[in-house]
Amino acid sequence: MKRKMWCVLLSAVLALSLFAGCGKSSSEETKAETKKAEETKKAEETKKAEETGKETAETVAKEGQAEGGVYGVAVPNVTSSPFYNACVTGVSEGIEQFDPTATTILCDAGGDSQKQLDQIEDLIQQGVKALILIPIDSVSISTAIQSAKEAGIPVFLMDTSAADDTDVVSTVVSNNYSAGEIAAKALVEKMGEKGKIITMHTTGSQVIVERMQALEDVLKDYPEIEIVQDQIINNGTIEESVTLMENSLQSIPDLAGVFTTGDTFAIGIASALEANGYKPGDVTVVSVDGTKEGCDLVEKGWVYCTAAQLAKQMGVQSVESAVKYFKGETVEKFIELDCLRVTEEELSTYEAY
Repeated sequence: MKRKMWCVLLSAVLALSLFAGCGKSSSEETKAETKKAEETKKAEETKKAEETGKETAETVAKEGQAEGGVYGVAVPNVTSSPFYNACVTGVSEGIEQFDPTATTILCDAGGDSQKQLDQIEDLIQQGVKALILIPIDSVSISTAIQSAKEAGIPVFLMDTSAADDTDVVSTVVSNNYSAGEIAAKALVEKMGEKGKIITMHTTGSQVIVERMQALEDVLKDYPEIEIVQDQIINNGTIEESVTLMENSLQSIPDLAGVFTTGDTFAIGIASALEANGYKPGDVTVVSVDGTKEGCDLVEKGWVYCTAAQLAKQMGVQSVESAVKYFKGETVEKFIELDCLRVTEEELSTYEAY
């Protein structure tokens, strides 16, 4: 009897152990399945987030900045350059049209490349919503562009391209080669395809490189036109161009023409010519920009031709591109605006800035 009872109890214990073992195995499997399901769900959510990343990580953020806020604007020398001043005016008109509740912080570097980089760094530190820049130096500006990228601030360039525009949202420029070509052909035309000339220009920007290249290309077909001096403007001022022009007049008494890359410098050139007893037209001067001052010189005969840029339109277009970017719309990477020939004949149909 006792033996029988013992067998019954042993069987019961074995059964309970087996049941407990099965329960443990089932629990572990359930946990594993739950964990796997959670991992699968997480992976699906991650994939979905990646697929809609443009909307969640960019579009939503951009829409939050599409209106209002502060634009940081940095230019080489707005106080002495009507052209740069017109670009800034265009930015203001663009904001009024496309982003009327926004404001701007304007920085003028006075022609100093390092100062411009410092100013841009200050704008980044102030947390501007976007940077609209006219680089003084196309190469060194890359450091500022990189800093802006790291801070999550989009960059838009006017007038001058960056040597490396990988991280630039959009660049709007004049067709600078055509501007140089227009001025160069006008110079050749007025000089009668022969004579000594000088060039007067700044350095460091792709804008100037393209204008000077156009002159070089045009003159290949006119071997009797000789460039006898290449005058470099370091600070971008009228006063500097006066001094350089006077130096050239003293060393080249038979100077026939001047090719300069900006109306600001043409002002100084004309002033030097007049101060040294020359009359309008004695030396053929051609320029680029199409400013009111440049057109006044054309009207008075000191400048034969200025290749006009659409400066205000550059500023307007930059703001329009920025607003499109913040709204998640397609933005053109590179926008090129045609230049216009302005001699005395075109003055009546051209609106100067």
